[in-house]
Amino acid sequence: MTAAKNKDFKNMIIGVGVILLYLIMSQIPHELINLIGINYNNLNLTIKTVYLACYQAILTLIIIYIYRKDIIPDFKIFVKNNVKYFKKYIKYWFLMLGLMVSSNLIITIFTTTQISDNQSIIIDTLKTAPIYTFVITVLIAPILEELVFRLSFRKIFSHTNILFIITSGLVFGSMHVLGTCTSLIDLLFIIPYSIPGFIFAYCYIKSENIFVPISLHFIHNGIMMALQILLFILI
Repeated sequence: MTAAKNKDFKNMIIGVGVILLYLIMSQIPHELINLIGINYNNLNLTIKTVYLACYQAILTLIIIYIYRKDIIPDFKIFVKNNVKYFKKYIKYWFLMLGLMVSSNLIITIFTTTQISDNQSIIIDTLKTAPIYTFVITVLIAPILEELVFRLSFRKIFSHTNILFIITSGLVFGSMHVLGTCTSLIDLLFIIPYSIPGFIFAYCYIKSENIFVPISLHFIHNGIMMALQILLFILI
């Protein structure tokens, strides 16, 4: 095996390992706290939200540590060129937003479903635990999800851009729907949820800097969260 192939194989193993780590750790936060004799269900809402936020933050830090050799150089380059990156790639966020709105409208027109179950859960959580929802959605999720769904998938599909974009986007969209899906119709929302994944993956390929999709993800989640909070205030 040549040095290049050996490096590709190692990157693929790391990418698969990080994805598996994310999938496994995302499913067992309640079980972990139960192992030390604390019943998660008996905790009050404040303690639950603090615990879950800390859990997600620790998981993010673990993955950051695994990818530190990729992240540190990208961060230094991004800091020096952030304005240039913003001017060049913000148009893709507007494209993404337009495609998401259009696909959601089509789903709404042809079905009786107004929003996905995942979005309903986010809204309900925002009402009961606004600080937790903000921290997870706006601060942690953009970093964690881009490292998992973009950087990890890129390590797996390093030589095929199309397969990387399609796989990264579809898995990203599916993860936002399948866990909360209660009907077959709700599966249609995989389409609008996958669109950001496709756009973020494309921007990662073009920029070769993971902080470009992370920053776009920050912008998107931050604006969506701000609009949702504004709706709560006005209604």
